Amino acid sequence: MNTLQDYKGFNREKSIEELQYTMLNHIENLQAVKEELQFLQFLTQAQIFNPNTMDLFERLEHFKKELDKRIHKSGKLIIDANFHANQIANKIECDELACDNYFINAHNELEQYIHQFSNQTSKFKQELFQYFKSVIKTE
Repeated sequence: MNTLQDYKGFNREKSIEELQYTMLNHIENLQAVKEELQFLQFLTQAQIFNPNTMDLFERLEHFKKELDKRIHKSGKLIIDANFHANQIANKIECDELACDNYFINAHNELEQYIHQFSNQTSKFKQELFQYFKSVIKTE
């Protein structure tokens, strides 16, 4: 399994356009992840699994709950990222260094949260895919 990379922010010298572009990319990626999670949730409810699998129901219920949490979290992150993308234009009105620092810190914090969510979700999806490979009917 791959080692997950830590977040590093490089936003101090970025232009407003670069910050907006980056945040809009995060939003698109989060929306795609949310759709993937919803599809995986659909799969957990499909009749495609070998019924003789030990603890099948319990494992699927565990995955369903985790998918629900991740879908909810992705939706919240999309809202937060959209709000932040709209606020990026306000950075231009910052005349003070403290204002710039606050804005950049808020941007980095949101990016770090998105990065952590993405890494954790990738790890979860790998686990789910491995489980699906072992229990989906192939005949």
